[in-house]
Amino acid sequence: MCAPRELLGLDASPAYVEQARADAPPGMTHVVHDVCSLPLPGGPADLIYARMLLSHLKDPESRIASWLGALRPGGRLLLDEVEWIRTGDAAFQRYLGLVTQRLRALGQELYVGPRIEMATRGSRRIACAVRELSLPPAAAAGMFSPNLTELRQQAAVREQQSEAELDALAVALRAREVGAEGGAITWGLRQVAVEV
Repeated sequence: MCAPRELLGLDASPAYVEQARADAPPGMTHVVHDVCSLPLPGGPADLIYARMLLSHLKDPESRIASWLGALRPGGRLLLDEVEWIRTGDAAFQRYLGLVTQRLRALGQELYVGPRIEMATRGSRRIACAVRELSLPPAAAAGMFSPNLTELRQQAAVREQQSEAELDALAVALRAREVGAEGGAITWGLRQVAVEV
């Protein structure tokens, strides 16, 4: 159990910070801040936790090094990132292909788990493992559908996918959300804990 004196959530998006503030438990503060910009608010931290964030940042190895430097002696960095996603479901494969392609165009990587494993070698790792997480198709589609709505707004995505293709994928994901169809999907999540 963790009972922090201070709990600080960071996001570069003012809209997401406002939403987080509305849903926050007592004692938690949220601040608009780019996690790539040091120093981090609140001074040296006892614990930094990032979940599925590094896939959306360029040069995750540098981010890991900077976060390790933002910890107090004895502090810990906890990371959860995607190592792989396995599915035979055609709609999920199309969605994941689109996300992978879009992230690579931005210099980012969906399957960043192997890179964080390598980036933390030589550190004082407390834990480093890949855990499997299987979700019902409806739950996976419920995560993917809002992301597809955002992806559709990007000109680069619309240049590579026709409106008809994006519409068909949206319909397929909605069908999986309501449980009408869908195949198995499993995440391999790389979990790393490092102490400085």
